[in-house]
Amino acid sequence: MPRNSWFIETEVFLLHEIVARLDRLARRRVLDAAGLSYSEFVLAMAVNEMERPTQAEVGALLDMSKSLVSQRVSGLLAKGFVIQQREAGNRRQVRLELTTVGRRTLEQIYRQLAGNAENLFAVLGPSRQQFLQSLRRLRDAVAEVEAKLEGGRPPTLR
Repeated sequence: MPRNSWFIETEVFLLHEIVARLDRLARRRVLDAAGLSYSEFVLAMAVNEMERPTQAEVGALLDMSKSLVSQRVSGLLAKGFVIQQREAGNRRQVRLELTTVGRRTLEQIYRQLAGNAENLFAVLGPSRQQFLQSLRRLRDAVAEVEAKLEGGRPPTLR
């Protein structure tokens, strides 16, 4: 496709390209070294953000299928990043928690990713704050469209 194509210069395509490249950089520079896939990292971050969630709650937040969540949790269990605990009052209910190793690893990954992002976003100079505000407005506009399509139900991912 020629570089002057209207398609590859649209906002949507540019955002997609930037996010895909940021994901690749994160994977190459940080996640591979930690032994995590990107989806395992995102799932572990969700567990960290929520208070002892169930797999279903994590799946709803991340918009992941039950089987995909189960696969990722299995990988994180095998790596010692999360543990599963049954509820005392309801033995069928299983809650997820990060292990000490999982929490420490996520903190290291976050510090590395934040440092990398700081360096990348520095290219925006003084317009960085305005860019961040624009991204938030865009996110909120997309969430409104999603909510309308879902029948008024608020989006699950924030």
